[in-house]
Amino acid sequence: MATIERLTVEIDPADTARWDALARAALGWARTTGVAPRDAVVLLPFTQLLPLARRAFARAGGWQPRIETTRTLAASLGPATPAQAGQLSFDPTLDALSAAALLRAEPWAAAWARRDRRAFEHAVAALTATAQALAETAFTRPPAVRDAWWAAARAALTPLAGPGASERLLARVALEWAALAPAPSTDRLFAMDTPSAWIAVQAGGADALTDALLNASAAPALAIDTDPPDDPFGAAATFGAPAFVRCDDFEHEAQAAAAQVIEHLRRGEQPVALIAQDRVLVRRIRALLERFGAGLLDETGWKLSTTRAAAQVMSLLRAARADAGTDALLDWLKTGTGWTSAGQQRALAELEAVCRKAQIARIAALAQAELAPGPARLWAAAAEVLTGLAAVRRQPLGAWLLALGQALAACGALAALQADEAGRQLLIALRLSASLDAATAAAWGQGASQLVMGFDEFRDWVDATLEQASFKPPSPGEAAVQVVITPLARAMLRPFAAVVFPGADDRRLGAPTA
Repeated sequence: MATIERLTVEIDPADTARWDALARAALGWARTTGVAPRDAVVLLPFTQLLPLARRAFARAGGWQPRIETTRTLAASLGPATPAQAGQLSFDPTLDALSAAALLRAEPWAAAWARRDRRAFEHAVAALTATAQALAETAFTRPPAVRDAWWAAARAALTPLAGPGASERLLARVALEWAALAPAPSTDRLFAMDTPSAWIAVQAGGADALTDALLNASAAPALAIDTDPPDDPFGAAATFGAPAFVRCDDFEHEAQAAAAQVIEHLRRGEQPVALIAQDRVLVRRIRALLERFGAGLLDETGWKLSTTRAAAQVMSLLRAARADAGTDALLDWLKTGTGWTSAGQQRALAELEAVCRKAQIARIAALAQAELAPGPARLWAAAAEVLTGLAAVRRQPLGAWLLALGQALAACGALAALQADEAGRQLLIALRLSASLDAATAAAWGQGASQLVMGFDEFRDWVDATLEQASFKPPSPGEAAVQVVITPLARAMLRPFAAVVFPGADDRRLGAPTA
């Protein structure tokens, strides 16, 4: 194991050449150590820093090192090992279904699910989150020592009686489930050809995986610490005093933040960092900035469930329920189908009039209703789609998704989703997109084939999946970016001309960005 040298590079946020100083320090260490830069690897804490570092090293001249993050470097060495059926996949919704199936296989947990459904669902969520956290922590250890780490974790979670016994049992189940997860792609980093040197840039503290990689390697290593010294707020005295705006309510805060961003742009101060501390608030600010015509790069997005594309899919699933009302049917026909011709719209208006006049509350009652030819044809086409989707009581998740894709295609909604950016991201989230690579699709399909559920469970799964996924709108080219919407942790070491921080109050400042 090589000795890791450590170097502190204090980067002045007001210095536009901040990355040049870091590149000079790294290359200077390489010359002193006798390292060939062209064979060295520079590891950064997150991907948004890659272009900044690459440009700085290019300006320094000479042979360039390879500049990556641990994730991008691992991805370049080959695809990740696909999860098998029932294994931890780090897909929140799929893992939740696997966790529920894992628990229901135990008699005590199956009885718990029947006795207290809400408590069981809470246990499933806790089991999923714990297993993912344990696996992620284990994956920061080198493969050679990971078995010992799992053994130590098992020793720490021996069963006990009394208060906390149920929680400890769930934690042990999570541990064993996590231990069966496929090896992460980052394991390849420990087996790759040894570079001439490792140079790790630290921001916001050391990264556990990077530290493990440097400690396990025989190559010379340099850790460049860019964090402030022991007095992190001492340097702030040299900056201009921040401006504060006290707001009365949500809309006032959104308008004040948008106005401040626009004022910076009018002064020529760009790019502006808009810190995404409160997603709902920032989404409103984004809408105001779009009206102004600002060039926006959104690195956070918002919940996919709030998009029109998600509303189209969920309206179809609500209308397909066995006990669905005519309001759900009409809502789907108005918003979630491709039946938009003038004749179909007239037929829809006539169908709605019949339902209101005859007080037809349930879809099932339409079979006996007297309908004119136009509404009758529309209802027959809609009924065929709905029946095809919900004809089976229970089937594997993969079969449900196939049926959903066929229903979307039959009603004309699939083409509309494929033509819309949010729709394309929705199809990927639901594994209905042809753009998924073959290995990922096959591995996911194998797992989905093992998860059998009813229609209501499938609808809840779709809802949860769209709630978990984020919609990220397309961004303009780099030259057109004036405002960058980013979480606080991703604003480090980036050359912003100004920072606008909405939601910086005693309730939200420092809260997680999930």
